[in-house]
Amino acid sequence: MMKTLTFFLLMAPLAACSDSENPVATTGGTATASATSGSAQAASNDSALGKLADMPAVDFNSENQQGANRQEPKAPRLNPQSTPAGRTAQFHFEDKTKVSDEQLSEFYVEMDMTIDGEDIGTMTFVLWPEKAPITVRNFLRYADEGFYDGKIFHRILREFMIQGGSSTNTAAGQGPHGMIKGEFSSDSKFNHEYGVLSMARSTPPDSGSSQFFVITERSMSARGLDGQYASFGKMVHGVATLEQIANIETRPNPASQEPSMPTKRAAIKEARVIKGTPTKSEVIERPKPDLNGEPERIRIQHVLISFDGKTPTAKRTQAEAEALAKEILERAQAGEDFDALVQEYSDDPGSKDTTPKGSYSMLNNGIRDYEADDKSFALQKRAQDLQADLLAQVEAKAITMEEARSQYQATMEELMKELPTVQWFKRNEMMAGFGNVGFKLQVGEVGIANFDTKDSAYGWHIIKRYE
Repeated sequence: MMKTLTFFLLMAPLAACSDSENPVATTGGTATASATSGSAQAASNDSALGKLADMPAVDFNSENQQGANRQEPKAPRLNPQSTPAGRTAQFHFEDKTKVSDEQLSEFYVEMDMTIDGEDIGTMTFVLWPEKAPITVRNFLRYADEGFYDGKIFHRILREFMIQGGSSTNTAAGQGPHGMIKGEFSSDSKFNHEYGVLSMARSTPPDSGSSQFFVITERSMSARGLDGQYASFGKMVHGVATLEQIANIETRPNPASQEPSMPTKRAAIKEARVIKGTPTKSEVIERPKPDLNGEPERIRIQHVLISFDGKTPTAKRTQAEAEALAKEILERAQAGEDFDALVQEYSDDPGSKDTTPKGSYSMLNNGIRDYEADDKSFALQKRAQDLQADLLAQVEAKAITMEEARSQYQATMEELMKELPTVQWFKRNEMMAGFGNVGFKLQVGEVGIANFDTKDSAYGWHIIKRYE
C-alpha cells in the first residue's frame, strides 16, 4: 500500500542535535503521531544519526516525536545528594566482604505498589549480576537501605516504559551514592523486552544513579536501548500490577510536552530485598487488550468531504459538504466504484496516491505489528551504520562529502524497496472518527464518520472496510 521514509537535513554536529543533560529534553523514544485533514501523517524525529552537514539522515520509525521531545529513560547528571537512607540495611551490599559479586545472584527484589494510596499488588524482579554486577549491587543497596520506599513512578509512557527511583520524585532526582559505570551488552538475551528492569541515565554512559525503569512494550523506542542502556533484571511476577501503572492516564510535561506525567500517584510502598528464589512466577508478556469484539486490524478506504476553511482544496459550504457526503454514502452503499468516488470527490490530499484509492491500514489500540517493527528497526540500523561508515571515510579523506551524500541517498532508495509493503497506523494516530466507524464495519460494509469538531474535525469521512 504505502511506503514511508523520512529524510532529515542535519545542519549541525551530533553533539548539538539533541542529547542534553535536561532529563526531559531527551533523545530517542516512543511514538505519538497525529492524523491531519483525515490523512494519517507519520510523526518524525531527528534521530541524531550523524554529523554530515546537509546530509539527509534516515529514520524508518514513524513512532517518534518531533525534535527534542524524543523519549529515552534518562536521569540527570547532578552532584550526589545527601538523601538519607530509609531504614537500617540488612545485607550491606556496599561491602563486598559481606556480599561478593558471586553472591549477588542469590537475591531478588519485591516491590509492593499503590496507586493514590490503594494497594494494587507486588512486582517481583530477578536480577542479572552476570551481565551488570555494578548496576545490580547499586539497585540492591538502595532497596536494602529503604531508599525506594515511598518513591513514585514519575514518568509513564504506556508504549515504552515506567520510570522511578528519583530522590525528589521528579526527573531531577539522584541517589545519595553518586553515579555508577554503565554496563551495556549487545547480547540479545539482555534486550529491553516487556518487564525488563534497566538503569536510567543522562547522556554520559557512566551517569546512572538511583533511577530505573521497567519496559512496558517492546516498541521501537525500547529496541533502541539495546546495548545502550544497562538492563539488569526482569520481572517474574506482577504483570497485572505493572499494567495498572502503565495504564495510568498522563498529561504533557510542561518543559518538553512529552505526555508522560501521571495523573495518579503510583508509589512504591516498600521495596524488599529477599535472599533465595521467588516463590511465584508467571508468563511475563503484555496482555492482549479487550477489544470488545472489534478486529485487531482493518484496511479501509475513505472519501473525505470537507468544506471551506477546513482543508485547502475544499471550497464548498458546510451545508453543501454535508449534503454531498450523504449522497456519496448512498452511492457507495449501493455498490458504486469506491476508487472512482475517491478520485472524483475526496479532499484528502494523499488519497489518490494509494492503492486502492483512499486506503489506510489500521491497528486497534494496544495491537502491534511486531514483524514490521523488526524489519523497520533492522533497516534503520543499516542506515545508521552506513552513515557512520561514510562519516569515517570523509574524515579519513577517502571520499568527499558530496560522494558520501550521493552514496547515502542511492542506498536509501534501495532500502525503501525493502520497507514493509503495508504501513500500519495505530488507531490513536488517526482522527477518532476513523476508528469509531472503521472498526465497527464488517468487510465490504460502508459507513460514515460525521463532521465533529473533536472526532472528525475536517469534515465527513465515508469509509469502506475492504479487509
